[in-house]
Amino acid sequence: MATSIRMDRNVSIPMRDGTILRADIYRPDDKGKHPAILSRTAYNKEFMGNGEFLNYVEAAHAGYAVILQDIRGRFASDGKWERLKMFEVEGPDGYDTVEWIAEQDWCDGNVGMAGGSYLAAMTWITAMENPPHLKAISPWIGDIGMNMQPNPRSGTVNFYTAASALPLTSLDYLKKLEEQGEDVSDMHQYISKVFANPDEVIQFLPLKDLPLAQYEPIKEMWDARLNPTPLALQYERKKFDKIKIPTFHIGGWFDQLEWAVFENYQGMTEKGGSSLAREGQYLQVGPWMHGPPLGFLGEMGFGSASGGGGLDIHQRTLDFFNKYLRGFEVDIPKVRYFVIGRNEWEEAEQWPLPNMQWQKYYLHSNGNANTLSGDGWLSDEPPETEPTDTFIYDPLHPVPSIGGKFVPAPGFSPGPFDQTSIEQREDVLCYTSKELDDDIEVTGPVSLHLYAKTTAVDTDFTAKLVDVQPNGRALNMIDGIQRASFRDCETEVKPVVPGEVYKFVVLLGNISVLFRKGHRIRLEVSSSNFPLYDRNMNTGNPIGEDAIGMKAEQTIFHEQNFASYIDLPIVPSSGS
Repeated sequence: MATSIRMDRNVSIPMRDGTILRADIYRPDDKGKHPAILSRTAYNKEFMGNGEFLNYVEAAHAGYAVILQDIRGRFASDGKWERLKMFEVEGPDGYDTVEWIAEQDWCDGNVGMAGGSYLAAMTWITAMENPPHLKAISPWIGDIGMNMQPNPRSGTVNFYTAASALPLTSLDYLKKLEEQGEDVSDMHQYISKVFANPDEVIQFLPLKDLPLAQYEPIKEMWDARLNPTPLALQYERKKFDKIKIPTFHIGGWFDQLEWAVFENYQGMTEKGGSSLAREGQYLQVGPWMHGPPLGFLGEMGFGSASGGGGLDIHQRTLDFFNKYLRGFEVDIPKVRYFVIGRNEWEEAEQWPLPNMQWQKYYLHSNGNANTLSGDGWLSDEPPETEPTDTFIYDPLHPVPSIGGKFVPAPGFSPGPFDQTSIEQREDVLCYTSKELDDDIEVTGPVSLHLYAKTTAVDTDFTAKLVDVQPNGRALNMIDGIQRASFRDCETEVKPVVPGEVYKFVVLLGNISVLFRKGHRIRLEVSSSNFPLYDRNMNTGNPIGEDAIGMKAEQTIFHEQNFASYIDLPIVPSSGS
């Protein structure tokens, strides 16, 4: 444990093309050699003293050299930031930075990388370059990609972050334009207007004509949102076989990139480029959002064990690096996950859990499941002959998002919230189980298998799993969405035939929640969850084209030949 540390600001690190990137370096104030941990950011290294899941200052006190670097073209670093060339630029820059660190007289040659969200992408992209001195990585709440997005297999995107993330991202760019003598007062004025009234962006139609997106670099990033990277290319970029080192994956149940954390953990476990990599995969997921670990979210507290404040997870991240950068004998669970409702951590050897059992809960009604006062119910008994449920989806009056997997933004909060206000809507179908006779633990990936038809050539279907408490409060636990035209996205994207029945699989992601005795399990089915996901205008046109959408009549089937069900991963109780 270092009693004192030193900090060097704006240390120049040369890249292979001569561009200088700059970093702040925290390290023990001695003449020794130490392992190093690198984080590369687009968001200003000066604000990174506490790294959410690893406290960088404390890591330096624990004997590490910590390097916080502004990436190319951002803040203190030279060059041009080309976000859409992330995979071409950041790999070589990350490689050069790792190898520069290893050559310094204060480094012992063992380098790790860590970081969350965009920084997680920087970590993954560097690891795929396989720099010789990079020995372990810990990406948090992030993906190997350019955008904050729902599962790309859903075919949907989100735009609400345009009201906060895109303008904030542009401020450094504006500052540099001002330093070059350009007049950017109009853009500053409009950005201030957006911050004061986020709805001006969120509700704007058509999206392609958004005034905010007329300015660079927002325009380039906005166009990338409107035209998502093809699914095949997204997965082609995930070169797990190029990564030959251990990984500590950290995620949150209420993070929009939860799906990616599990997907990348699975990808490395199966396809990692060495036995060390495949066997050295660790996963921890808590009741957290896309941000720092908190002990509460929305209308729910998770108790002191949840890691609120980050001290526990900081030590676990440090343990991982101690094992692989310093060679310490440290016992690290392969999988550690937080059970909401029980508010305790559990450990396992793999994910999904080996003792998990699939249980189908079928949708039922007498033809009027609309609203929580309707006649929809869930049961493990398959249906025989039952009437369909119908509702009208109007894209100009979408179901509003209340909580869920939001990235915190003005007007939007992540986590569990009471859903009863939206369950009053006629375009929300509610299927509710009877009161539970015993506790039921749902731990693993959740999916809705839905038979439905629509009058549109394209539309969406949404699902939400809800914990209904004895007092009637209905707290959302997990949700998902599926664009009809993406139903077979592994093969091709194609419209539906209006009036034809299709099977849609709505992926809700992973969760661990204990539904208590006396509670009920509810499934909400609709066609929008806005602005958490973009609203389908039902026209079949590309994203962002339409100012006026079309209403669609949606029909949900639950009968012997078209038995819709939600597949729940149930963990048997220890007494069963």
